[in-house]
Amino acid sequence: MTGDPRLGNVVVAGSINVDTFLRVPHLPAPGETLIASRSSVRLGGKGANQAMAARRAGCRVTMVGAVGDDRTSRHPLRVLASSGVDAQHVQVIRGAATGSAVIAVDDAGENLIIVDPGANARLERFEAAAALADAAVLVVQGEMPMTFTAEAVVAASRVGVRVIVNLAPFTRWLAEFSVADPLILNEVEAGQLLGAQPGGPEDIAEVASRLLGYCRSAVVTIGARGAVLVTESGALHIAAPSISDVIDSTGAGDAFVGVTAAALAFGRTLPSSVRAGVEAASESVRHEGAGESYPDFISILAR
Repeated sequence: MTGDPRLGNVVVAGSINVDTFLRVPHLPAPGETLIASRSSVRLGGKGANQAMAARRAGCRVTMVGAVGDDRTSRHPLRVLASSGVDAQHVQVIRGAATGSAVIAVDDAGENLIIVDPGANARLERFEAAAALADAAVLVVQGEMPMTFTAEAVVAASRVGVRVIVNLAPFTRWLAEFSVADPLILNEVEAGQLLGAQPGGPEDIAEVASRLLGYCRSAVVTIGARGAVLVTESGALHIAAPSISDVIDSTGAGDAFVGVTAAALAFGRTLPSSVRAGVEAASESVRHEGAGESYPDFISILAR
């Protein structure tokens, strides 16, 4: 694949947000008011986070999405551009606010997230088929209108681009997603799709195997335990390295998706790519924030 012009090219069609991070001693109970020790404003949205992760892994990345015509949009566009992500296919929606999220992170690194989709919810058509011409992998998620996401998947399939569907947050299943290779879900989302939550770690491989009825391959992420990959060859548990200095788990799943996509775009096997994604997710929790704060993942792909 040395001369393949698609090698190392990833297109991410998904959400772009501006995130406000609040550091709190613990996550609030209903009705509880907390005083944050500090706050910061950063790039966010699953799509943008995954694009940043793939870029930090050394890929050429094109972002397809939307921001509003408000002043807030300057921040995500500036961060994407300065990081080397091609944002020419990011639309500015007139009269819309840029997507936003408030994220509370406690001293144990756990988080609570509330999202206002803003302009993301207004992008109902995928009009960037040209961006797929030299792509090896397309990544989509569940934060965009389903019409947009389905059209992106169909456009990629038509030109032979591998599709990763990260159906997070879970919305609903569409027939177009059957080309997913892989479909990536966490334990809760897998249970929502299948209509039954796994009862424990021993059930994960069985749950993941049932997902093959929906797609070409599947990955169920299981937090600090890593991920379970299922293909027609069977199930493979890929354990995560032990991390003692967890600072913030926000964006770990997006780091997993973005680096898995990057590894596949560079021609690595699916098991090897998922292993790289697990390592990247584990590394990401040692840093505060998500996409804008991801470390360099290139060394992971060099192993």
